[in-house]
Amino acid sequence: MKREYCEVVLEGSLDLMKGFMVGVLEGKGIQGEAIFSEHHHVENESTFGQMLRLIGGRGNRFRLIIDNGFFELFKESLERRKDELALKIVSEKKIKQASFGFRFRAYNRELGDELKTLFGNPPEGLQVKDYNPAEKILPEGKGMEAYAPLHEYEVKATGTIYGPVRDVMDFYGRVEHYDMVKLEKIKLEYSGS
Repeated sequence: MKREYCEVVLEGSLDLMKGFMVGVLEGKGIQGEAIFSEHHHVENESTFGQMLRLIGGRGNRFRLIIDNGFFELFKESLERRKDELALKIVSEKKIKQASFGFRFRAYNRELGDELKTLFGNPPEGLQVKDYNPAEKILPEGKGMEAYAPLHEYEVKATGTIYGPVRDVMDFYGRVEHYDMVKLEKIKLEYSGS
């Protein structure tokens, strides 16, 4: 069964929120399920080891993407301690799916084939739309240096990856390290919208 996630806006101290969440995790005996980052993805995280992500903050408000099941535990715990803690849930929205746009350009056939396969056949659960890679082969460019204006081979493509938020974020983390790939920010679509 796929986990469901929600976006939560919290108000208060970021350090207090982190400490309280880790305390809830420890108190419930849940191990290795919280990763905190001030970005929408976390470099070098394990595919299965993430339950929540900090995706942005402004002043004393910050947004989290968090597993619905864990959020319910967190919310109950916070309610029991509401008079003692300066943390407040401002809003929560169930996430239907996520997406991000991408584009790439490669001048090496091996890398081009790798990128075409990676984006053309995303992992199970993800879909790609508006994806049409275009290749050019120019024999007169053979032997030119890497930064020359003319290349023997070039492939470029654009498209959009979409699907469950967790899968989208994991794929984003996987492809962001390619120098020839440019990614747009992840967009969330909410249930009921």
